[in-house]
Amino acid sequence: MSEYGCITNTRTFTETTALYQTDMTSVFSGGLVYEYSQEGNDYGLVTISGSSVTPVGSQFSDLASALAGVSNPSGDGGASTNGTVQDCPGQSDNWDTSPFTGTALPALPTAADTYFKNGAGTGPGLSGSGSQEDGTDTVSTAAASAGAVTATYGSGSSGASATGSSAASSASSSSGASPMTVAGFGGVPMLAGVAMMLSFGLGAALL
Repeated sequence: MSEYGCITNTRTFTETTALYQTDMTSVFSGGLVYEYSQEGNDYGLVTISGSSVTPVGSQFSDLASALAGVSNPSGDGGASTNGTVQDCPGQSDNWDTSPFTGTALPALPTAADTYFKNGAGTGPGLSGSGSQEDGTDTVSTAAASAGAVTATYGSGSSGASATGSSAASSASSSSGASPMTVAGFGGVPMLAGVAMMLSFGLGAALL
């Protein structure tokens, strides 16, 4: 389970007890309290300012008390002990699995291998280069036809494609919406008006 702890009412995390019941192990495997640091959505347990950490109300202590009042559930939750390996789906128009037949798997990227061997290094924190606040928030939009068509793995030709300035010029010249036009009715409104007047006259004559 993910992200428990609703702030609609005062939360004391009483649901923690239910999550740790043995009866729940076949359905859930614990949960993640949302969330530790106070952000714009006001779900934080604490506020962080520099190296200072301050609890938000009694939420942190309430969660600590709830966790202290439960113990890890026993048993395996009914997990299978004799499972079998699932076969990959066969090659089809919807699944391009031909490159991964047998025991072949996608190769590990070199950069990822470096992380496994040397670690990720010191984290950038909440500010500065490489952090979540790094870069700019400038965004731009483009027409749907501005991008270049690319082929998926093993699918062969991708058809016509446009890249660079040709794509941009194509987008500017062909992506605009056509003006909406109303189909002409010819003499239909006039005939409808005449029919209405005749019906009024007939009704008046009957009266």
